[in-house]
Amino acid sequence: MNSAVVASEETSIEPQIAYGREFWLAYFAHTALIVCNSSLFRYFDFVSFLGGDEYDLGMITGFGMAGAVLARFAQGTLIDRVGPRVVWLGSLVLLIVALIGHFWVTTIDSPLIYGLRLCYMIGLAGAFGASITSISIKAPKGRSTELIGVLGSSGFIGLGIGPVLGDFIFSESTPLETKIHLMFLVAIAAGGVAFILTFLATWNEPPRPTGHHPSLVKLIRQYHPGWMLVMAFAMGMGVIFPQIFLRSYAKEVGIANIGSFFLVYAVTAFTFRLMTRRLPEQIGVKTAATIGILFLSASLAMYLVVHNPWLLPVPAVLCGIAHALIFPAIIGGGSIAFPKKYRGTGTNLMLVLVDSGGLIGQPLIGAMIAGCRAFDLPSYTITFITMSLLLATIALLNQRFAKPVIAREEELHEVEERSMCANENL
Repeated sequence: MNSAVVASEETSIEPQIAYGREFWLAYFAHTALIVCNSSLFRYFDFVSFLGGDEYDLGMITGFGMAGAVLARFAQGTLIDRVGPRVVWLGSLVLLIVALIGHFWVTTIDSPLIYGLRLCYMIGLAGAFGASITSISIKAPKGRSTELIGVLGSSGFIGLGIGPVLGDFIFSESTPLETKIHLMFLVAIAAGGVAFILTFLATWNEPPRPTGHHPSLVKLIRQYHPGWMLVMAFAMGMGVIFPQIFLRSYAKEVGIANIGSFFLVYAVTAFTFRLMTRRLPEQIGVKTAATIGILFLSASLAMYLVVHNPWLLPVPAVLCGIAHALIFPAIIGGGSIAFPKKYRGTGTNLMLVLVDSGGLIGQPLIGAMIAGCRAFDLPSYTITFITMSLLLATIALLNQRFAKPVIAREEELHEVEERSMCANENL
């Protein structure tokens, strides 16, 4: 293993144990969760139907992301205390209830839409964090980033399905309100499938150990992965664009359907993820993260060449390669800095930074687009160039200044952790 990831883990456990029944149930539960989320990539049509624009879209989604960021701190500790199963299932219930509530939203100015988006994002965040933590805890020694990466490949399958379903729904000649209702019904159905598969995947989850749990601040100070937190923030800013703003950009340049983008994106990311599932361990999570963010930067710049549907695959391929690299390198690579008994806290810390990038990025991008348009400036051109340069700068600084990430083993830190707990009790 490359010195950038130092681990005393042995790989004596056979591969088929790593990819057993529970893993594949979790894999398809995660797929269904992403189908649920990606089928809502036409959320702009819902906002537009209510009389809103990109600014409203950015504010609503940004408010929801704020809730996800705040909730993740509690979710990480809760996962460590009660186990991923409880948090995973509970989060899916909250997500489904929030989606159902959207049928009662009638105006863009209603606090209800903000509250429902908040609950939806908290549910999505909890389910996402719990699924990753569950796989990370059960992974054979030395293979956490690999299994997290393979689990993440399920998301690309969901990413290829959801937007295509959305395009199909909105291509029908039914009234717009009916199309929007169908969009939410598809998301609710996918969320229900995710709940059933999660229930089965976590049926035999072992009980969590009891005892004193160090404070969140103590754990973060002790085990945080340094510059990888900045990279997670950059990841959050970059990956949100196609999910939130591609629909409005496509409308701006006269492209009706966006499903082809996500299909190419998903196929590219899925293929590249499986081809490079051991790459972060081979070249180091630091280098893999840098390369991934640079590809993400390039993908944003390539939107400038998109003026018809046939050019959508250009940024889609680059974005797919980027996502395939940065998810296991940044999320997996950052979380393994925490011992397994605190992996829920570590995983959710990384996801907090990803969500924080989205929290700042969504309203920032929305305001940038709306502001440039108000001054008759090329709104999307300025947005793409600005975001691309920002991400490239962060990636190069990471490669220059970041220290290698160290994979922690619980056995090597038991004395240290007992000391932390003792100090808190003084």
